Amino acid sequence: MIRSNRIRSTYQRKILDWLSDGGGTVTEVSHALQIRVPHVSSALRKLRESGHVVRDDTSKRGSKYRLTSSGINRLESDALSRLKELVTWPPPPGAAGIVLARDKQMLLLGYVSKPLGPLLGLPDQPMNDDIGTLESSNGNQGESESWIWAVQRHESTIWWDLETMRKSNPPEEASPMTLSAWMERPKLMGIIRAKVIEGHESWPLSVGSWFRQLTPGYWPKLPEILTDGETVLGRAGNNGPLVKPRGGILAKLGKRLDRSIVLRSLAPGSLTIAESDLLSKPKTPLPRQVLRHWLQIIHPRLNLNSIDEKYSRLISDLDNFSSNALTRKLISDFPGREWNDTFSGFIDTSSISMRAAEAVLRFAMDISDLPINLDWRWENSIELLKRFSGDSRCGLLIHESKASNLPFVLTASDDVGRFTLQMPGRLHLPVSVNSQSTVPGDWIKPQKPSEVTRGNALTVTNAENEHDALWKACQLATGNDAWADRHEKKFPLASWIATEKKSHASRWRRVGSQIDPIWSRLADITQFDDSDLSELALYDDEIFTVLMDKIRENPLMAVSTRVENPAVATAILLSKDWIREEVEVIDCWLQNPLRVSEVLRENWSSNDIERLVCACPHHKMLFENKTLNDRVSILAIMEDVHHSLWEKESLQWLLVCLGSTMGRAALSMLDLPWPAILYKKRINSDELRLVHHMPDGPGKDSLLDVLDGLESVENNLPPKRGRTHPMAGWLFQEKIPKPPLKDNHNMEIHIALHRRFQQ
Repeated sequence: MIRSNRIRSTYQRKILDWLSDGGGTVTEVSHALQIRVPHVSSALRKLRESGHVVRDDTSKRGSKYRLTSSGINRLESDALSRLKELVTWPPPPGAAGIVLARDKQMLLLGYVSKPLGPLLGLPDQPMNDDIGTLESSNGNQGESESWIWAVQRHESTIWWDLETMRKSNPPEEASPMTLSAWMERPKLMGIIRAKVIEGHESWPLSVGSWFRQLTPGYWPKLPEILTDGETVLGRAGNNGPLVKPRGGILAKLGKRLDRSIVLRSLAPGSLTIAESDLLSKPKTPLPRQVLRHWLQIIHPRLNLNSIDEKYSRLISDLDNFSSNALTRKLISDFPGREWNDTFSGFIDTSSISMRAAEAVLRFAMDISDLPINLDWRWENSIELLKRFSGDSRCGLLIHESKASNLPFVLTASDDVGRFTLQMPGRLHLPVSVNSQSTVPGDWIKPQKPSEVTRGNALTVTNAENEHDALWKACQLATGNDAWADRHEKKFPLASWIATEKKSHASRWRRVGSQIDPIWSRLADITQFDDSDLSELALYDDEIFTVLMDKIRENPLMAVSTRVENPAVATAILLSKDWIREEVEVIDCWLQNPLRVSEVLRENWSSNDIERLVCACPHHKMLFENKTLNDRVSILAIMEDVHHSLWEKESLQWLLVCLGSTMGRAALSMLDLPWPAILYKKRINSDELRLVHHMPDGPGKDSLLDVLDGLESVENNLPPKRGRTHPMAGWLFQEKIPKPPLKDNHNMEIHIALHRRFQQ
């Protein structure tokens, strides 16, 4: 708890308030607050004696003064005292805050509810004293008044409990709020130090005036210094009006991502000088005229005629691939670069030296009429950068330069796309820059979930078309439900990709019918309800497995209602060992039979198999035990029916198919575990000699393993290493060694080996 105690000295209060934004010298304080130097020196001496400020060093002249923790507490105590003195609870219904103190552009504000953001809209009229009703927002409130912009000077609002005079958490807003609820709300208020963006010393609200909140979606005009520039930097606050600064910006950005975002935003209508990958461009040829300026740097004493002669010879040498001292020096400064006679609004500085970069900048300043955005990553070229930053065409200079006199300084925050624009007078404006302003030309939209590559953006702007919507949805690191809601009707797939995990199930119920079921794999499908899961299982085998596992875990789910979904019917037919009750699902399954081979094999011995085989003519042919001699029918059954159902006929059918060229060609393409099928048969190697005449393929490899296994037995030799499984040949031996527990080769042969070993 901090004891409330007002600061009586106007000079001391102003100085403490100004120093809360950072340190300053006596001269800087005097200039900023327009207080004479002797008065500033006297006030600072008293503040030093009271322990509220400290001086950086013992030297009096030019040393900086800074607040101590005691000074910060003193400011908080003063603000709390003003809050107690001016606020009578409850505040007027619908009030956002009250003016606690003001000195020209500097404001101390008390807020009843959370402010909309660090960018504060303030009306030019106070609220009246009528406490009869709560005003309801209709989206138009505020347009009839004039509003000004102020910026919150410190990162957080300090909230106080007016009953205990202790710091507190911010209030939880109840919306909509009735009048009675407003009257009974907790006695909490937040204190904000703010600064008017531009000179509104005549702002009519006096100390003690209550004011309304700026209506969401209504944006008053920004000052001209932020709106009459040539290019758009971003939006004020989170989603406020466009910011087009008048004058150059010094951007102190270390991360490549931050530099890329700002350069992309300012690129339209400008000449950008940067590495190509920062703008998602391929490496771009450089203009030949850059070489003229490069020669002037190398030969500073030569006149223009001599430079022209050297330039002509250099161009000729480049065209003829000549090697001499000058061309070697050029290659050293511009390694791997190509040249042409034209360029658009971009000059690629990839891999070039500082001397080459100086030539590029001189060339740009010599020929460009557009604003120039420069990413300078080399050591200081102080004079050249001073010249550039003083040029009216300087739009952006990305560099840690201390020699710049540019009116704006841009720094990055921890959040992607969020920056702080420092204006003259130590005013800091939060700016949101679209982190994905343009879709890269080589970007290909994903065709399936596995092709989605996520970005790291927290928010993106609204999309203009489907391609743009898909790009922006993919840039969201973890999704954004608000963005997805806005685009759901127009771009359902983009909306689905942008959906947060917690909302996948509800979103799918709305858009699932409009997009390919394969996109459901972006979600945790175990969170879907049974109805959605059953529908998706009709199209996706992985989801069908999830459904079947769910039914096996809770069999009553499947039998408690009438089965009308073929996927559920399939799962039941494959889960006879889990479900004791008889469930009539055959007619439902026959409407859309899934996993036909697996279902028929699982139910081959059931009483219902005669009805089930109607789903597959080859299974039906096998079930009816028709005598098969034609290779076409045999091969069709081999391909369509699991080998366990025709194992008795396997040897006879194999010999029939081996007897013709067509049969051998077809057998070579069938990936069947022949060692596991034939090892119990009485067969000799001579019967399979025609295997050598088969075309190459998985079927031939499998049958060669059978042939090798038979020959090893007949010759009383250990089997050769198999092609389909290293131990395939051992299936034909009387005794076999213990196979490994796990193996990455043919699983059915591996299982057969374990069975043989256990016999």
